Amino acid sequence: MPKDGTSDKTAGREQKEETEDEGTGSYPDDYFPPDLRNPMSSAGAEMAVDPRLPEEAITEKRTRTELPINQGVNLPIEKIGGVALTGSHLDRYGITLDEGRFMRAVVKAMNRELQGYNLTESMIGIKDQYDIDEEKLIDAGYLKRHTGVDRRAYYTILPTGQQACRAKKKQGREIGDIGADTPHRVGIDLARSYYGSLSEVCRVELAVRENGKVVDLLVIDKEGKRSAIIEVEGGRVNADPNISAHGSSGINNYDSVRADYRMLADSPGESIWVVRNYEIAGTLLRALSSGDNVPFTLPKYIIQSIENTNMRIKTMNKDHIAPLQDDGIHEIVTFRQLRNWLR
Repeated sequence: MPKDGTSDKTAGREQKEETEDEGTGSYPDDYFPPDLRNPMSSAGAEMAVDPRLPEEAITEKRTRTELPINQGVNLPIEKIGGVALTGSHLDRYGITLDEGRFMRAVVKAMNRELQGYNLTESMIGIKDQYDIDEEKLIDAGYLKRHTGVDRRAYYTILPTGQQACRAKKKQGREIGDIGADTPHRVGIDLARSYYGSLSEVCRVELAVRENGKVVDLLVIDKEGKRSAIIEVEGGRVNADPNISAHGSSGINNYDSVRADYRMLADSPGESIWVVRNYEIAGTLLRALSSGDNVPFTLPKYIIQSIENTNMRIKTMNKDHIAPLQDDGIHEIVTFRQLRNWLR
């Protein structure tokens, strides 16, 4: 994508970035400090609960977007019924009626079908409508809780949880991959919203097949040419409770990240990586820098500076990523940056 001020949105990025991650002694909203993280490795890391996560819903300012969401702005969040949840079914899975209704609501939210809700908002607003034992649902393998998404909490209902609540996560174009957790879909919506709002962009396409793989997003300019290809890495962070027991996703598989890099490098248009937060940015850079089958290299001290928030993403892009002129990675963007640019 052109980054030289060719639109009002891109021209406003510089001013909005001035307030991002500033202030000594404070962490950016999309980062968890090192004491909550283990060193990055291809084997993943243990989880720790982040005590700083605010347990409150945050209402996002709605923007002129093409988000694939059909809810009205001022509608209350829909409260789901439990007609399909019989007593015998609830007993079989060891859940209450409210827990089943909550999980059904989250599945609908993941499918972008929950009235009054969109994925730019925290899911705490959904949770607050039901009386649930969150820890029990996590321990049972029904539920994941995701933190480190710009101070918003999200949930993913796992396959067994979908069976327990009799609701199925959908997949396909305009929806997402069946294996993608909620943060990945959040990143998709944020990226589609921002890049789709740029004046030089004609449309943003989702889930396009490219050389045998599915591309998260393609950005098409007014001339019908591809200006960018976007890969979203929602991943997991070390503050997410109990996620390690239920498998890993995308960014935790270094080989998958390197395969995505090669696909982006071989495709026309700028290669943009949208990441959940600074921790995921560091994991992405480690995955690419440690691979023998990709040409990307970045000094370890640069990666550590990003992980420790001693360096801002903007500075890294300008001083270290851009000079490489690497076709597989032109820019890294966090969820928080996208939110700021949309305001």
